[in-house]
Amino acid sequence: MYHIVLCDDEKEILEELLERVRKCFEARGISARYDGITDARVLMERMRCERIDVLFLDIDMPYYSGMDIAGVLYEQYRDTILVFVTSHDALVYQTFAYRPFGFVRKTHADEELDPLCGRICGELLENTRELAVRKGQELMRVLLKDIVYMEAEGNYLLLRVRASASGDAAACADDGEGLLRIRETMADMEGALSGKGFIRCHKGFLINAAYIERLGSAGVALSDGTRCWQLPVGRSYEKEVRRRVMELLRM
Repeated sequence: MYHIVLCDDEKEILEELLERVRKCFEARGISARYDGITDARVLMERMRCERIDVLFLDIDMPYYSGMDIAGVLYEQYRDTILVFVTSHDALVYQTFAYRPFGFVRKTHADEELDPLCGRICGELLENTRELAVRKGQELMRVLLKDIVYMEAEGNYLLLRVRASASGDAAACADDGEGLLRIRETMADMEGALSGKGFIRCHKGFLINAAYIERLGSAGVALSDGTRCWQLPVGRSYEKEVRRRVMELLRM
């Protein structure tokens, strides 16, 4: 059973949003426990000892802002799916560094909430999806959520996996930094991962959008919470990368 939490200091808005969220997930057959929290301090305390699968978080709250709480999630690199809820559209652009899954504007909740919940349901399932790859004579299974990026190396691919990766990804790394070398082409891998949150940013790189920390003129910065990488964005890919990032975040 999933644990879905909503935090907003305005009680009436919280209760209304909680009921809407519950209906959206129940309509899709998702079994979950729901908690509504009005005090950010209580949320911070419960985050220390409870698993939270999905968190709907108001940005503007007393004691701790939504970005303060998101910062804690980011530093711990939890798998919590984070959704910011706000009445101030301008604040959305300040949250990008915390890699939110999406946003709900309180004034547009009627049209934005249901499709977002649909995407979250897909993500909950996607978190258990695996990629079967062959390394030498060995067939390995790597969770898609553990892959940070892929780099082309001739007829091979270098798969960079996150520091907290488990299973085959951690056991079979070629070095102490989570790097797997497999025989596969970038074109074939891009096709296999189409629609699964990966973006081609350069002829030599395929990145997992979940790890994007910053996108700018110098390229794209990725982080798994303990390590950071700066990768190039090819000129011919730049427009599509920005479009895909905005599409994934539904900004």
